[in-house]
Parts: sequence; C-alpha cells; structure tokens
Amino acid sequence: MSLSTPRILPKHLEQFGPQAHAPVNTIRLLGTITSIHGSSATLTSGDGDTVTLILNRDSHLSPQSLYEVVGKVINLEGGAGLGVRVMATTEWPKSPDGKPVDLKAYEAVVDATHRWKEIFYVDEEK
Repeated sequence: MSLSTPRILPKHLEQFGPQAHAPVNTIRLLGTITSIHGSSATLTSGDGDTVTLILNRDSHLSPQSLYEVVGKVINLEGGAGLGVRVMATTEWPKSPDGKPVDLKAYEAVVDATHRWKEIFYVDEEK
C-alpha cells in the first residue's frame, strides 16, 4: 500500500506509531494550534482531540491558526503517550469570505480514506 504521508486524525496515531510497526510513520495532521510551550505545541482537531507536537527550530506557529503538520509519530518522553515530531508545517488560509476551513468535512474525508483504503491507496504488493 502506498502511504507516503497519509492524512490522519488524532484517533489514528496508534496505527502509525513506533509500536504498530507500520510501513510508514510519517503522517499529515490538520488542526488549530491551541497552545505553544517552548519546543512543543498542542494541535486541536475539529472534534476536539489534541496531539502534542514536538517542534523543530524552523517551526514558527501562531496560536489559534490552522496548520497542516507533516511529521513522524513518536513516543513522548516520560510515557506521556504518542505525539508528532514536526518536520514541516503549512498555515492554511481562511476562505475568501473570511470563514475558517470546515474541519468536520475535512475529517470526514480523512476518516473515509482509512475505512476504505483500497479506494484511496495503491496496493504495491500485488
């Protein structure tokens, strides 16, 4: 299955974490940056789930802005669960009329790609 950087929701983190032995653990997440604390930040998805981001030196995030994050799923220090080590970020603009992106619609599509993988991804083993 070709999953170079699949889009996921916070509930999918375990499927791409180190313990899952997934063929890929580089993922994409979309959400709002709700807090920044030194070298980490919290990304909140449309359904309110949160993910801890471990930032790199080039990460310049603005609180309350929407970002797509490309990163690797990692175990957080101290047994705090899973998080994402940031490789790159892209701030998503608001729509032309100034409204934010409909995260519920985005998340419905992402969820569908995980439910019906055979439609959205190529099986390279065949």
